[in-house]
Amino acid sequence: MRGTSWLIVVLVIVFGSILGVAGGTFLAVVLPSMRATGTGLGDMMSGPFHDQRYVRILMMGEDDTSKRNSNGYGLSDTLVVMAIDTQTKDIRAISIPRDTMVEIPGHGTCKINSANVHGGPELAKQVVQSLIGVPIDYYVMTNTGGLRGMVDLLGGIYVIVDKDMHYTDRHGGLYINLHASPEKQLLNGKQAEGFVRFRHDAIGDSGYTMKDGKRVSAGRIVRQQLFMRSLANRVLSLPTRRERADFLRKAYERKYIISNLKMRDWDGLSEFMKDFKPEEMAMDVLPGGPQHISGASYWVPDMEAARTVIAQNMLFQGSPGQENPKIEVLNGSGISGIARRAADKLKDAGFEVERYGNAPRSDYVQSCIITHKGKIEPVQRIAKLLNCEEIREESGSSDGADVTVIVGRNYSD
Repeated sequence: MRGTSWLIVVLVIVFGSILGVAGGTFLAVVLPSMRATGTGLGDMMSGPFHDQRYVRILMMGEDDTSKRNSNGYGLSDTLVVMAIDTQTKDIRAISIPRDTMVEIPGHGTCKINSANVHGGPELAKQVVQSLIGVPIDYYVMTNTGGLRGMVDLLGGIYVIVDKDMHYTDRHGGLYINLHASPEKQLLNGKQAEGFVRFRHDAIGDSGYTMKDGKRVSAGRIVRQQLFMRSLANRVLSLPTRRERADFLRKAYERKYIISNLKMRDWDGLSEFMKDFKPEEMAMDVLPGGPQHISGASYWVPDMEAARTVIAQNMLFQGSPGQENPKIEVLNGSGISGIARRAADKLKDAGFEVERYGNAPRSDYVQSCIITHKGKIEPVQRIAKLLNCEEIREESGSSDGADVTVIVGRNYSD
């Protein structure tokens, strides 16, 4: 195995460490280091993130291949997009498998982890943004050495190793030798690297296992999410603001962290996230599946399924894990193509449109929405999206659809 793929670790190391680092402590302890490492100070007249409500940050974990490339960038095997609602302080995330098949400008079809090699974090941000169809504002990146160094700065991380993990890659300098135990173990930096990189079992990066008669997600990505929470709790256990600030300062000084976040943004994040509970953060993997194409192994996104995850986790439309209704869109206006346009708008917003076609009659002046199963909250979102005022409930379903949208002549894109 080559490279590092440790999902979400960057997220918690960086954001966990800023909790409680605010005001004078931040300015006195962290700011000098950020100046020294080139981190921008930004316009102090505006608030964090330019007073945006929704902020999205790409978290990247770079592997050791940067040493082989003239531009100094390696494969970004960890890719996590985190979204923050700065008003409600809700935090959600989507992790993107490193082998996701994408188009990289100037390089054709590639695995998404090579975007960083071709153009650094700015190009990686651009490619991820194109993939999910949602603007990304900032990036934060670290690498294998940064992971080891930051874990060691914390004096180790407590995790439960649920299976024996043994692997040797002499060429890559990776030696994994971990033993399963029902009790938490304190892992140092090198052991933590092995824990989040190990994938040499039947499950690999992502898959399922049976637990108590139920199918549950398993594999390296899930293990990394569990590790993330343990890491966040370790950072939160630092007793004082100054100690958290000192941890962040050292991480910048030693270039464990590279980011385009501005000073005002770091300062504001401490306020947004002071009540952050890692175990409650919604996280999903970009839907898709493995495929072999032209001799290469890719993770091919299922963009139909992804729309729902993106709408919930990136756009804060509905609750994470909330079941979206199945929708049919019918043309009741007699205007050619209007049902398809309305259906496309719903799909782009993450809704599941089963079909579109013609209504039994074509003299509808006003659009209307019919809910067959009483799914009130999603129906209200549909009505708002389509600017539709009439909602009514009818028992029973329409060929399996939970909601019927009849598009009238008043509909406008």
